[in-house]
Amino acid sequence: MRIRWDEKKRQWVLKRRRIDFATLGDLLSLPYLEDQRSDDPEQYRVIGFVKGKVMTFIIEYREDNLGEFIWIVTAWNSTATEKQAYAQEIG
Repeated sequence: MRIRWDEKKRQWVLKRRRIDFATLGDLLSLPYLEDQRSDDPEQYRVIGFVKGKVMTFIIEYREDNLGEFIWIVTAWNSTATEKQAYAQEIG
């Protein structure tokens, strides 16, 4: 699936949190936890490993003329609670 983002937001997150939105594809290639965080807009939290760290991404599933794609809203290093949820669900 295609992954897209706002480049200004990517640069902001990269500078302040040292997380590159481009790594979401790596996270999705390994086991990950996904749950719905919001109904309006419909957003999902995705937790998984990227470069040896547990990270959290907030995403939306969107569509354009080419079909469905993932839109990255933001990302951060997972909190202790998120790490625990990931460990319980994924093992």
